[in-house]
Amino acid sequence: MTQTSRGGDRAALACATIIRNRTLASVPGPPSAAVIQQMVDEIHACCPRQTRFKCRRLAHGWTVEEAIEHFHAMCDREGIKRRGLTERSWREWEAGARPDRDYTDLLCRLYQTGPVQLGFANDYTPEELRSAPSAPLTLDLISVAADEAGAHAEAAEASELGSGALERLRTQVIWVGKRYVSEAPLPLFVEMRELQERTRRALEKRVHPGQARELYFLTGALCGLMANVSMDMDRRIPADTLARAAWTYGKVAGHAALMGWARGMQSSVALWDRRYADAARYAEEGLTCLHTGSGATRLHMLRARSYAMLSRDREASEALCQAADVRAAGTDELHDEIAGEFAFLPAKEHYYAAVTHLHLGDSAKAIESARESLSLYASGEPENRSYGCESMASAHLVIAHLMESDSTGAEEAMGSVLALPPDRRISSLGATLGTGRALLSSRPGGEQLARQIEGFCAVGLPQQARHAISDRGGR
Repeated sequence: MTQTSRGGDRAALACATIIRNRTLASVPGPPSAAVIQQMVDEIHACCPRQTRFKCRRLAHGWTVEEAIEHFHAMCDREGIKRRGLTERSWREWEAGARPDRDYTDLLCRLYQTGPVQLGFANDYTPEELRSAPSAPLTLDLISVAADEAGAHAEAAEASELGSGALERLRTQVIWVGKRYVSEAPLPLFVEMRELQERTRRALEKRVHPGQARELYFLTGALCGLMANVSMDMDRRIPADTLARAAWTYGKVAGHAALMGWARGMQSSVALWDRRYADAARYAEEGLTCLHTGSGATRLHMLRARSYAMLSRDREASEALCQAADVRAAGTDELHDEIAGEFAFLPAKEHYYAAVTHLHLGDSAKAIESARESLSLYASGEPENRSYGCESMASAHLVIAHLMESDSTGAEEAMGSVLALPPDRRISSLGATLGTGRALLSSRPGGEQLARQIEGFCAVGLPQQARHAISDRGGR
């Protein structure tokens, strides 16, 4: 296989992975034949040099070996004598060769489609009678055209890494961070990983020191975003590994804000892992990098939550006050200019305060803070409305009402949480609401809400994609 063909295979696999993950995240249950066909069309539009037969396999998410296994299993299931199908024959068909009539029929059975859809026959239907491409395909063609134009412009620059290439990488990192606030995390993880591979490849080129610092910063920022996705899918070890990598890249780039943010991410992981002393230590270390601004506010809030869990109530209360004091004292590139998932706006600060007040046993203040958080999210700019933090604020409001023996208030707060689609039900929601279910078990009349919580926790993001993130690698 030539280097060019290997590069084409990698590009096709990356394109197919993005399309498949995005599509599966948007449909309930296994994909229908129509959904599979749509994915085939999108993959072929993204990688027109690949045969439709190969695009069909990629749409199913199979390797060649797995496809052959499915082929033999179909033969056994339908009482058909097995053929001596080899990997070499399959790859030849994917490269453009056509199987004989017998194999064509069996492959059509396997994929539940016809020879035209597999690229083994021509379609002579008049153009005006063919169905028009779907909207998602059109949108992907636009994206493909934009990517091709951008890639060609990058190649045309005289230097190994021109300013246009670096600006494009930075813009894409910023954009994926902003989309994280409102979109399902799993499909975005695939994009983040692809972007990170590009920043690493760029670092292998001959670059100026200033360009290297920017590339290390962008790579670290992507590590941070991927750590967030890992936490959302209850993968704490990869989350901690990615957060440590973000801190290291920030150190190499000399980027204090990224270093502080990364320590905060490690503190958040430690909190959910019940390593409260570690959580406090990470937040304190982060404050050696960030002294003022919203990034420092976040770290003080993480300190407050950690101290509350350690029963260091006085220090927790002091950290809450310090968090409010430092916000207006400064800004930085990561938290305030790039923002998106890196932002720590007042709405999120109040959500963190609600959590801390709950751990301090003050349910009344927790209700007040959670309501203020939800009010700020509702009245703020739409692009800053983080569904994850907003739903977590609602979940803690449920817990606070239950602590007050207010089942009516808990049911009202639970309404917006129940409306959350499964692909946005991050793992921390299930853990928080599990506490609520335990509280309900000791209260009369709480059976219905307990069943709602149990049903909600049974269908969520970690259950859909628990193994989607590798260990190579919260809200």
